[in-house]
Amino acid sequence: MRKKLLYLAALFFLTVLCAPSAAAQEAAAAELNGTMTVKISDGQRAGAILDGSVTTYLSFTGGASITITQPEGIKGLYIIWNRIPGQWTYTADGLSYMAGQNGYLHEYIKFNRPVKELIIAIPSAGAQITDMHCFGEGRLPDWVQVWQPPCDKADLLLLPTHSDDEQLFFAGILPYYAGELGYKVQVVYMTNHWDTIRRPHEQLDGLWTVGVRNYPIIGPFPDLVASLGSTAETVEAVFQRALSVYEEEAITEFQVETIRRFRPLVIVGHDFAGEYRHGAHILNAYTLKKALELSGVSSYHPASAEKYGVWDVPKTYIHLYEDNPIVMNWDVPLERFNGLTAFEVTKLGYACHISQQWTWFTSWLNHARAADIGSYSPCLYGLFRSTVGPDTGKADFFENISTYGEQAEKLNQNRLRLIAEEQQAAELTEIKLSEVASETLRLRLEEEKLRLEEEQRRLEEEAQIQAAREREFEQRLKKTRRLGITAAAVTLLIIIGLVLILRRRKR
Repeated sequence: MRKKLLYLAALFFLTVLCAPSAAAQEAAAAELNGTMTVKISDGQRAGAILDGSVTTYLSFTGGASITITQPEGIKGLYIIWNRIPGQWTYTADGLSYMAGQNGYLHEYIKFNRPVKELIIAIPSAGAQITDMHCFGEGRLPDWVQVWQPPCDKADLLLLPTHSDDEQLFFAGILPYYAGELGYKVQVVYMTNHWDTIRRPHEQLDGLWTVGVRNYPIIGPFPDLVASLGSTAETVEAVFQRALSVYEEEAITEFQVETIRRFRPLVIVGHDFAGEYRHGAHILNAYTLKKALELSGVSSYHPASAEKYGVWDVPKTYIHLYEDNPIVMNWDVPLERFNGLTAFEVTKLGYACHISQQWTWFTSWLNHARAADIGSYSPCLYGLFRSTVGPDTGKADFFENISTYGEQAEKLNQNRLRLIAEEQQAAELTEIKLSEVASETLRLRLEEEKLRLEEEQRRLEEEAQIQAAREREFEQRLKKTRRLGITAAAVTLLIIIGLVLILRRRKR
């Protein structure tokens, strides 16, 4: 419970001041831990996984199970593992599902429908659970971490050595670029803290607080105290001691594979002097310098070259590098965080590192402004390597760089422009074809008109000829009739004359 209260205190400005009005947002999801029943198959009591503390946890052997029942139904399970368990299964109201594929230490599972009986099956290798929280329908509390997978391609790759370096020497970067601007930011740590209970959880809590949403990569190298130096020593002496406890080539290969995997546009790394002469910081920066050249050579570490391809990083900034200096302003209010500055948000992120509050870092960070920090200032960087030209004083890591999102938007705009041009061309073609078709139709109609006119003239001529023939026939007929009548009259006269002659002879 103490852990959750401290975390909520760190998020106060982000969850209360930054929240929109209640009327404008989804109703808050109820936490169901107080209204559910938890039974563990091996007989352990569930108190240690329901107390909100990362210092208590339960260990389970493979095959054990945890049964949670809640009469109203569970819509989400937030489970905090003490160590990443690998893949595991759960049964929701009789249906089985796989989880854990992403390898998250803090894992949230959303159910499509309210689940009244939830059974968590412990994987065969066993597992350790620190905390569990179940929720009903609605908006989750801000402290619930719903992680996205690591970036496919990173706009910015940040390479801290230890958990909390990202909140200290790189203060301001994550709230501004990940939180405020929403860039694709990938954090990759060189070392891990699996030998401690708190620090892996503090690491995730701090990242989530400052706006990081893509799950970090935790390096395979332990945090070895023997690599720690002091400002009284030379950089070379501390570096050689670090080389005595770490394998340089293994770290170089890790750096090269990281660069090839995430294809970053900008990398930000540690001071070559290790800030306060920390040997692991120096080694991290030194192997990064090597990796920047080797990541583009396919013959080096061919396995990662075959898997991811090679990559030449456009811009690389080194903390406190004196050449090509750039001074970042982390004291500007951020809209995403309701007016808090990137530096103020970073201090909230560092507050999540409860186990480190006793160190000198706490007082070192305790300034009103980032610009007020003198030694190891988180505002001072230098452009160590660039394929896109020098900076011109804009105080932006992304000067001369278009983010992957901007590139995608530009490609999309070009695609839409090409589609519009193709559509316009098609319309013009259709109009042209329509005009051609109209002209063709006009010509055909004109031809048909001429044909009909010609036909009309032919018919009229034939009618005239026929009428002339009929008139001629009628005239002939009349003439014939007249001749017939005349002949008949002559014949009659002849007959009458003959009759008269015959009568005279008889007398």
